[in-house]
Amino acid sequence: MYLRYHLLSCVILAIVLFPFFNYYSLLVFILGFFIDLDHYLYDVITTRKLSLSTSYKIHMNKEHEIKDQLHIFHTIEFIAAFLILTIISNNVYLIIVSTGLLLHLILDYIYEIYLIMIKKEKLKQTRASSLILWMLRH
Repeated sequence: MYLRYHLLSCVILAIVLFPFFNYYSLLVFILGFFIDLDHYLYDVITTRKLSLSTSYKIHMNKEHEIKDQLHIFHTIEFIAAFLILTIISNNVYLIIVSTGLLLHLILDYIYEIYLIMIKKEKLKQTRASSLILWMLRH
């Protein structure tokens, strides 16, 4: 999904949460928007290039095929561990950050469903949903 949509949705959610949490509502951005840094980290590790703009262009190029990318913050293990930590700690700040995480993931899944079912596109760039399964494949 395009970063502008994640940014816009985080801004809207932060505005909605602001009357309840004041400036702490900005914590939504930690995992609501910046979770996609794992795309960049994967590119740095695999290509050994530090260019953020090159990484962004690669991921936005729908013709560029990259299968089974490991975006660590998008794996079921990270998500489960973070949500369990949030529930156990019952920390309001972690709850706000988790809200941003869930918003991001929901938008990602909606976008993938849209591409596959509505636009009938075959995804040329895929990511691993599980760290453990990815490690077993590599």
